[in-house]
Amino acid sequence: MLAALSVPMYAPSSTAGLSLASAGLVLLIVVLPEPPLRSLRSLGLVLAAAGLSTLPASMPRVSQVLDEWAGWVSAAPLGLAAWALGAAAAWALLRWLRRGWPLDLHLSLALVPAMVALSPAPPLSMRAWLAAFAGAIVIAVLYGAYRMAFIDALTGLPNRRALDERLSRSTGRMAVAMVDIDFFKRFNDRYGHEAGDRVLKSVAGQLRRCAGGSAYRYGGEEFAIVFDGRRVEHAGEALEDVRTAVESLRVRLRKDASRTRAQAVRRGQTAGEVGVTISIGLAERDPERRTCSAVVDAADKALYRSKQRGRNRLTLAGAARMN
Repeated sequence: MLAALSVPMYAPSSTAGLSLASAGLVLLIVVLPEPPLRSLRSLGLVLAAAGLSTLPASMPRVSQVLDEWAGWVSAAPLGLAAWALGAAAAWALLRWLRRGWPLDLHLSLALVPAMVALSPAPPLSMRAWLAAFAGAIVIAVLYGAYRMAFIDALTGLPNRRALDERLSRSTGRMAVAMVDIDFFKRFNDRYGHEAGDRVLKSVAGQLRRCAGGSAYRYGGEEFAIVFDGRRVEHAGEALEDVRTAVESLRVRLRKDASRTRAQAVRRGQTAGEVGVTISIGLAERDPERRTCSAVVDAADKALYRSKQRGRNRLTLAGAARMN
């Protein structure tokens, strides 16, 4: 995307810029998960074809640009500080992409001008640098919008909208698990919403580690885990590991949150800590459940049976409980 914005400043004509801009547009359309944008893929492919058809005419200029950059690389020993700043900026940018913390993005954007000031870069016009920074801002805005639409702010897991998008693209073998935190409403009423949020984060952290599965926050205290290409037996083993890991969790509370020290000790917990359990329902795609919605519905019914049988267990749709 940055190349699509900045390379046109190099070229005497817009042919090379059109080619790279078309490729960037196609990449953007494919990456963005918003379903309505899929209708733009055909337009992107047409623009890419038109741009690629003009690429041979721009090859001499591309070769000249590569020669200029080769000279810049040969002068790298004179700009070790610039390289270090560039690496630090890239590291901060990767942390921002992974965690979504604004501080990482701001640090990355602050290091880039310092890197540019120290680097023995080839002569570039101010328009080229402004275009590069504008591209970075556009990418930041797009990624921020993506996180707002598809990422749950509390747990950091993809939300139900992202789950629906994932299921709409799923084909072949698939299993879905619905997960619910046991007695969560009672827990919230007793210890407060701050403690409830801490429990949600802790459980989400364990679900994120589920082998072979992708965890989503379905809503409230309910989560979903999607297993693409996995047999239900393998998914069941991974879910059992998650269930036991959650069962061993001890979530810290404020000193005034737990009722009495004696009550906590009777439950085998340290005062100021509380245990958590989850119930799970698991279903897979089969001849009776061909659609993703049918699989999710079957997993939800299996989850309900887990609750009826005493909670803190895994139940497979259409079968006896698995533990």
